[in-house]
Amino acid sequence: MKAMIKRWLIASMIFSIPLLWSATSIAAEVNSIDIIDYGLYKTTFAHWQEAPDTHRGEIQIVGEKELVKRTRIVSGKGGTEFGIRYVVNGQDEGGQVDLLVKVSHSKMESSEEWVTARQIGTPSFDGWKFDSNSEIVPGKLTIELFHQGTKLAEKTFTVY
Repeated sequence: MKAMIKRWLIASMIFSIPLLWSATSIAAEVNSIDIIDYGLYKTTFAHWQEAPDTHRGEIQIVGEKELVKRTRIVSGKGGTEFGIRYVVNGQDEGGQVDLLVKVSHSKMESSEEWVTARQIGTPSFDGWKFDSNSEIVPGKLTIELFHQGTKLAEKTFTVY
């Protein structure tokens, strides 16, 4: 009886190895994030996505995006769009990873943040748009990208 239980345990362990291997290969490993462009952009609206940790409760997902001017200086006017294009670098090219995007302002106590899925090796975009003049505060505005609690990239803009 003991020998049979022992064989069953060993067989269970051997047969579970492929399952464990496939589960660990799904979790893509992120090495770094490279910012490839930043500045003023012109974008097109695609759709809204739920983002509970933002003031509005949702974020605007953009379709087309065109870099208008590479700059860290941003005019504080309604309609101004700016951001960063970046590439997530990691082991599993094409694999999906979740990033936390955090936008904070030097003169405001709160920040906006949301989680977004990004593909390793493919250029991605995150940014900010001033919808109205009332939300514009001169100062430093920083976009930070985190993976599993580690900050991997940031770009600071000066809003005037």
